[in-house]
Amino acid sequence: MPLPTKFLVIEGCNGVGKSTIVEYLKSRTGASSFHYPPQFVSFRREVHLDESVAPLPRLTYYLAATLHLSDLVRAHLAEGHVVCDRYLASPLSLMVAESAIEETEARNLIEPFAAYLRVPDLTLLLTAEHAVASARINRRALQSGKLTPVAQKMLESEEFFRKREDTSRRIAISLGPVVELNTTNLSPDEMRDSAWSMLAPELDW
Repeated sequence: MPLPTKFLVIEGCNGVGKSTIVEYLKSRTGASSFHYPPQFVSFRREVHLDESVAPLPRLTYYLAATLHLSDLVRAHLAEGHVVCDRYLASPLSLMVAESAIEETEARNLIEPFAAYLRVPDLTLLLTAEHAVASARINRRALQSGKLTPVAQKMLESEEFFRKREDTSRRIAISLGPVVELNTTNLSPDEMRDSAWSMLAPELDW
């Protein structure tokens, strides 16, 4: 009898190693990997969602995208493991960190849809010191020639960075089990090894 497939979410602020871990887990386990739906990512960029849209419609767009992502996860779990680079905690923590909305208000607004979401079997929350995360963000920006508005906020404000991290933790815990890995002093290879050693026993991988 085949083992049940698992749904893992990788959460954390910019510059903590999410992409490194997701790509590794995808390669090692054969899991499907998702960010947010590409149609939403394009829409978010084109309408300047994080800069120009009022809090309530902005949250509604993010919620719709998360529900869509949940459907994609559910469908792919029929075939194998799924790893998501960000899930519900990401947009909520962003808006709370910006003081665009209070955390209690955000939770109340999404509560009617909570039962529809596919709950993660486990969330891995990655953390790092602000200075280290900032250096990683800057290196990536130099390589890509791009710096997103959210990444810019991370660089400018340690308070914003910490508030988002703390909110992500609380929201992830409200969805299910969470393990946490501080990547401050870890190389990419050490991140991969440490994440695997934490996740494999929890998920029976």
